[in-house]
Amino acid sequence: MRMPSPSVIFALLAAGAVGLGFLARDRAPATELATLAPANAPEVSAAAPATAALSSPSAELERPAAPDLTLEEQVKAGAYLAAAGDCSACHTRPDGRPFEGGLPIETPFGTIYTPNITPSEQYGIGSFSDHDFLRALQHGLSPKGTPYYPAFPYTSYTLVTDEDLLAIKAYLMSLEPSSYQPPKTELHWPFSMRPLLFGWQELYFKAGRFQADPNRSEDWNRGAYLVEGLGHCGECHTPRNLAGATESSKAMTGAVIDGWYAPNLTEDLDSGLGNWSLDELAEFLSTGIARTAQVDASDDSEAPPVTEALGPMAEVVHNSLAKLTAADIRAMAVYLKDLPAKAAPTHRPRVPPQLSQADFESGRDLYMTHCQACHQDHGQGLAPYFPALRGNPVVTIAESNDVIKTILLGAPADPSEAFSPYVVMPPFAATLTDDQIATVASYIRAAWGNEAAAVSSADVAALR
Repeated sequence: MRMPSPSVIFALLAAGAVGLGFLARDRAPATELATLAPANAPEVSAAAPATAALSSPSAELERPAAPDLTLEEQVKAGAYLAAAGDCSACHTRPDGRPFEGGLPIETPFGTIYTPNITPSEQYGIGSFSDHDFLRALQHGLSPKGTPYYPAFPYTSYTLVTDEDLLAIKAYLMSLEPSSYQPPKTELHWPFSMRPLLFGWQELYFKAGRFQADPNRSEDWNRGAYLVEGLGHCGECHTPRNLAGATESSKAMTGAVIDGWYAPNLTEDLDSGLGNWSLDELAEFLSTGIARTAQVDASDDSEAPPVTEALGPMAEVVHNSLAKLTAADIRAMAVYLKDLPAKAAPTHRPRVPPQLSQADFESGRDLYMTHCQACHQDHGQGLAPYFPALRGNPVVTIAESNDVIKTILLGAPADPSEAFSPYVVMPPFAATLTDDQIATVASYIRAAWGNEAAAVSSADVAALR
């Protein structure tokens, strides 16, 4: 993402000056906020598409916390909801204790370090009242009334009910306090000026709870609540503007994050989920793999996985989705499969490969040396361990980021994130040059009937 233009910065400063008035005025409690109607309503948030009807889901003991739950039941429900929100992923640094923060998040504006959210009163959230906690997650404001940086996805969490958020708080407060103090966030001027965030919130953020659409099924509403709220899927799968806000008109159409391509989740046939069945999508969400009939299994009785979660998505499956109930996973799939088709705003058109015969043969030689043992001669994969490359949407999609990043870093990039019996793919960053990775990636994207554009060594260098 490019740096914001001066006009964007000035707009934020102007809106921030207006927004400073909110610092002296306590915003309305969550219970007093108007709910958002599913039709002809103002935009829910920068992260939520207008198609989502937002309200609290029906209560089930395993999932949301009801007001009359005992503390023990509330903590148990909160642990489940914290997993649904994937809280530990951002609030745990490498080799650190869960939830004690310190994970660096690189942005075009500088480096943000995630806070400690253990119950330490000095270093964490131990001094937060219920009101403080709700205000943080639903309004993006600290106990002192200063705004949080929107790397914290309160633009999605604003949709979550008070009961569910307070269950998460009860769970976090049950953890052992950590005295770890994360480094201070380091943003470039003028983005280090907190008043800018008032402007950002005035321009790009609307607070409000989820309101169910009575014309939709219970599964659809539950799925919308999880996808748009706790799951905050749009934070990665929606493009952002120059100010770092998600573009609601392009909700869920795909975006690049940390070099990985988070694909289109709408029903678009070319770049989205239009060719996926409900069962395939549910399997992928819960296990990180999906099998379809698109790839022949050769002589194997079991079809190999046609695609597999990679990079950050593998971590989401491992840390979050794999811990959800089958009912919740299916509800998410029901909602996602109902998103209207929108073409992905890809950075390069999807065109037939244009490889010279020499490059094709060089790519095949590299493939046979480094890839064939697992993915087989014709890219058909090997059940049940290695995904097929023939017909794999990760391979054939217009964006080549995920193919390049997977070859560079392996899959999953962090071996500790291996969440299934499937063999971990080794990284090739130290083994192959940029030219070699570009050559083999181009071959994979062109062979066996795949039709995707070639990869250049410059593409690889940019992601290395």
